[in-house]
Amino acid sequence: MQSSTLLEVMAQHVATPDDDKALHCWNGASKSYDPVSYATLSRRAFAFGARLVSQPGGADQRVVMIACHTPYATLLAFYGAISVGAIPMIFPMPLSLGSHEALTERIKHWGFAFAQPALLVLEQDLTERFHEEIPAQIDVLRVNADPTGDWDSLSESANGHRPLPADVAFYQTTSSSTGDHKAVAISHGNIIANVVGIRRAQKMSVQERMATWLPLFHDMGLVGTVLFSFGNNYPLLIMTPTQFVKRPALWLKGMDQYRCTIATAPNFGFDYCTRLVSDKDVATLDLNCVKHLFIGAEPIRVSTVQGFVDKFTPCGISAQTIRPAYGLAESTIITTMTDPESVSNFICLEADSIGINEPLKILDRMTFDDPKMLAYDAAKAIAVCSAGTQIEGMTVEIVDEQGQLIERQNVAGEIAISGTSVALGYVFDGEAGRADPIDRFPEGRLRTGDMGAIVDGELYILERIKNIVIRNGENFLVSALEEQLAELLSISHEHIAVFESNIHDPGSDIVVLVERHAPLDDDAVNNLLVAMPKEAFPINKILLSKAREIPRTTSGKKRHFYCRKLYQKDGINFQQQIDVSPQRIMQAMNAVAAAD
Repeated sequence: MQSSTLLEVMAQHVATPDDDKALHCWNGASKSYDPVSYATLSRRAFAFGARLVSQPGGADQRVVMIACHTPYATLLAFYGAISVGAIPMIFPMPLSLGSHEALTERIKHWGFAFAQPALLVLEQDLTERFHEEIPAQIDVLRVNADPTGDWDSLSESANGHRPLPADVAFYQTTSSSTGDHKAVAISHGNIIANVVGIRRAQKMSVQERMATWLPLFHDMGLVGTVLFSFGNNYPLLIMTPTQFVKRPALWLKGMDQYRCTIATAPNFGFDYCTRLVSDKDVATLDLNCVKHLFIGAEPIRVSTVQGFVDKFTPCGISAQTIRPAYGLAESTIITTMTDPESVSNFICLEADSIGINEPLKILDRMTFDDPKMLAYDAAKAIAVCSAGTQIEGMTVEIVDEQGQLIERQNVAGEIAISGTSVALGYVFDGEAGRADPIDRFPEGRLRTGDMGAIVDGELYILERIKNIVIRNGENFLVSALEEQLAELLSISHEHIAVFESNIHDPGSDIVVLVERHAPLDDDAVNNLLVAMPKEAFPINKILLSKAREIPRTTSGKKRHFYCRKLYQKDGINFQQQIDVSPQRIMQAMNAVAAAD
């Protein structure tokens, strides 16, 4: 019988132990995976839940902040909180946030955002470091990160907790591209609906196995890999993002060694493997076992897909292996997925045809394995990947600026979603002690802030609505501008951020912030300006900075909103400023002509 809550899943694991159904944690010292069966993990989590219950003030409905480096310690605390009706909230570690001070600030914020001070779970090695910085009102529990050690265990919830599907399971902190502290309330029913919906949409068997390196503070890492595997009884290989970054081949070698069938990553992960996995490693890999490589969490790049498939085709990867998906924390994780039995689609659009309630100008349709998919002119067109169709229990609509349904296909608008995976709402953090800390989504419907369109029955993600630059009545996609500028500068688009200096002033500067190791010399500046077709680049100013100047979320997304805020406060540390006025472009053209 299908479980209806995460606690029921834990109880089911305890009742039907199976050593093969396990969490396998990468041990960097022994260079092997330490297995912990789901039954053992659940029993240990029940015992950890007893520790939470014994704290002053108890555990019921109490927020438990989790700040642990290792996946094992994180999940022990997470499931332990679930088992007694506490509400876990996983925090990024200092490396992801940028500093220890940022983690401390987050702990202080959420620690006092609710009626009762939150509990804090730290790994042993973090305890002393934060001892003096943590307010005395926040109780701290310490947890060992060694899954092979001796652990207490219980066979059931320490306080008899029995949640309903509609009850809150955990708070998911979001990427916060447009603001600081933000979290989404995810119910038990949301989790079950989503992990089951993914399995059914992809026609998966009971024998799947998964491998991940994704951070557990992120929805794709927590729900899309860990809870998906735990809820469907699939073995999971897990390593930390740092371990992946140090040696990306480990992720692929794990898939090979354990014959994994599923893996998930954003563009970055696939690009990183394409660039840094050696030809020697490629020659040793057998990835014919892999059936589903899910890609999402950011706009899916044509070059990413093509590059990864080209490099790993000798290992058994094909275009059909790549499975684009669309999701967000507010829909637990997944909203739509592509058909597992066909090669996913792209459409090629006229670059200036994107606008709310405007018909798309489709220049071509193609699939991942179409050799012409890289032949389009990036200055005049953009290639957009299909995100497929909605999973079971979800409804996807395209609406106009007033929220009214756009019934026609091939017309751009805002993506609105509803259904069983849509979260309860945002966690309200401005009034400690409020009876209901959740600002619930009206009628369970969410306008996502993403722009998309339905083409041939499939959803295509065009852009975040806030990341469209409008000049003289014409719309420009920020992502497209960044990619085009990246080609001119011969750097990755990840190191370029385009933003309006003042969204309330239609005549304000459009600024480009470029992370580059050194300034451009005069000749390079002139060549850049001459190469920029003014009608396609509504740019007024280029700022060149050193690395890590572009604000980013914990998941690596560029914070265009914060670029604008920093710019308005003269807070951008740049080493060179380039004027992109018509007069300066003319000077550059004259200089280049004279040099010839």
